[in-house]
Amino acid sequence: MPSFMDQIENQKSKIENPTAEWDQARHWVESETGMDLSGSRFARLREAVVKSLGRKNPEPELRGILARPEQQAGFLERLTGQLTVGESFFFRNEHHFRALREQVLPQILAENGSRHEVRVWSAGCATGEEPYSLAILFDQVLSNHPGWQVSVLGTDLNPEFLQRAREARYRQWSFRQTDIHQDRRYFTLEGDIYRLVDRLREHVRFAILNLVKDVYPSPLTGTVGLDLILFRNVAIYLKPEVTAAIMRRFYEALRPGGWLLLGEAEVTAAPQGAFEIRRFEQDTLYQKPSGRSPNTTDNGAWAFPPLLASGTVSAGVALPNVPALPEWMPLPPNRPRGTATTASVNSPDVMVWEQIDKALTAGHLDDAERHVDRITVTKQRATLRLRFVRSLLVRAEVARARQMLEICLKEEPLLLEAQLLKAGFADEAGDLATAEQACRRALYINPSAPMAHFQLALVLERKGDGASVARSLKTTLKLLQGKDPHSLVEFGDGVCHGRLKEMVSLLMSK
Repeated sequence: MPSFMDQIENQKSKIENPTAEWDQARHWVESETGMDLSGSRFARLREAVVKSLGRKNPEPELRGILARPEQQAGFLERLTGQLTVGESFFFRNEHHFRALREQVLPQILAENGSRHEVRVWSAGCATGEEPYSLAILFDQVLSNHPGWQVSVLGTDLNPEFLQRAREARYRQWSFRQTDIHQDRRYFTLEGDIYRLVDRLREHVRFAILNLVKDVYPSPLTGTVGLDLILFRNVAIYLKPEVTAAIMRRFYEALRPGGWLLLGEAEVTAAPQGAFEIRRFEQDTLYQKPSGRSPNTTDNGAWAFPPLLASGTVSAGVALPNVPALPEWMPLPPNRPRGTATTASVNSPDVMVWEQIDKALTAGHLDDAERHVDRITVTKQRATLRLRFVRSLLVRAEVARARQMLEICLKEEPLLLEAQLLKAGFADEAGDLATAEQACRRALYINPSAPMAHFQLALVLERKGDGASVARSLKTTLKLLQGKDPHSLVEFGDGVCHGRLKEMVSLLMSK
């Protein structure tokens, strides 16, 4: 039997000289997550694999997983759960929240006073303590200012973390730097569990998003035209070049004048150049200049593919929900045959768009809208109006974008892309009935659109309709069979067929 020292030397040799399958596993996990597992960090990968597979000698099973793509999504979920720390706590780094309360939020509210809307993203939110802390903070700040619409999005690549976040049930350890759990306006005690009250819980939305593989900014995920992004204690896992690329994406996801708050782990990778550095007594934040035009391509889509494609307070105050949108204009009784229904039909004249874009850049939204209204061909006008909607979203003019989308769909209800955008708006507002309706209208237009089936599955999951979720995911997977994994999904905002298939597999494995 090998001595204790022999066992240590054997383990050290495995770390310093990994076998082919271990080296392949490391490269695969790094490419999927952007994590840095080189050098001494490789030991963390071995330990995570052993725990995920429940075997002391996992090499045969690991080899099989690496050879079978259909098993990889579920395994990667378990693996990332082992590699990352899903535990956080409320109001972590109290000086960050003081900077937000005393310096940043007053500026955001002053700038957004005409539209009374704020949009925030907690990227890498783990089990939800950070986005819920933000919801509480806004509830306190806006207690004497009714009528504001606050949207908080929390994303993570681990579905298990997100499920725990949605439950909003926390033990005392999650409040180790605050006593907010003692405030009955925000938490109720159930045994030894503190549960966030529904009026706040219902206004924070969670979604799977891989910062390395998924497309953002995108209106489909609510990651565009943002006032504030928090990215804290995530970069400790990532390669520096991956973190830098993520920072560039965040810049584009922010509205002009939007803010980025980083954690201590991200300070060494602080963005340079484009962001303006704002130093306060409590903390340093990064702000996107107000005068910069959004970076969009000629067809109105965002110019960033996935990273891997290129390698207090009054009681009873509630965060106001986004109001219900008007009823949809009924669809035609029969779908026209032989006619295209995508947003690319009858593309508007470039010169017309240049006039609209010039007005948008100058902040003359009424002038831009008048340019759209002057187009005489209905389908062309609706298509151009949809592009106008996207540009409004980049500028965080969300309420106006919703109004324009309504007009767009009254002009041309068979624009599938517009229906999916409608579903995204409704989902973000928590109006799941309208979101489902919009998805089903999209499927009326094109029953073979994978993105419509997938969006419907996500909405049904939030409604708790497990059987229908399974059916929609199976249909999506069937439609993806035989597709080039590197080709783009229609109306997917840059998502490729391979990534969509991975996401479906991941949800089906839950």
